[in-house]
This record gives sequence, C-alpha cells and structure tokens, in this order.
Amino acid sequence: MNEERYESVKESLLGHMRNLFEELEEEVARSHEEKYALLEDALENASDVDELRVAFEQWHSDHADEIDLGYEADEIWDMAINLETK
Repeated sequence: MNEERYESVKESLLGHMRNLFEELEEEVARSHEEKYALLEDALENASDVDELRVAFEQWHSDHADEIDLGYEADEIWDMAINLETK
C-alpha cells in the first residue's frame, strides 16, 4: 500500500510541477512578445541608423533587467550589424 501511495504522490507532484512550469513558460513568452512589440514600436519611430541605435539602446536600458539577454546593448548591436553584412 505504501508503494501505491508513493507512486500516486510522486505522479501528482510531478504533474503539478509540470503545470506550474508550463504556466511560467507561457507568462515568459507573453512578456517577451510584449517586449518585442515595444522594440518594434521604438524602432519604427527612428528615421536613420543612428536613431535606430539610440532607440534600441533606450529599449535595452528599459528592459534588460527584465529579460536578461546576457549581452550589453552594444554587443547585441554589433552582432546584429555583423549578421546584416553577411
């Protein structure tokens, strides 16, 4: 009987944790979509490359702590420029 209870509790706990993780993933995905939309809006108002960079740096400054990309704004900018030239 203890073995059955063990398995039942274990499965219940694992199922509950999977649901919690899935909810967290959905929240993170929604948050990232919102941040991306804000970036799109910020870049849309720029009229040249210099303004794009300023808009991106401001967006990064405003949201970097929340999304933790692991890169500074200038690193992301440089990576994007390198992709653009390939």
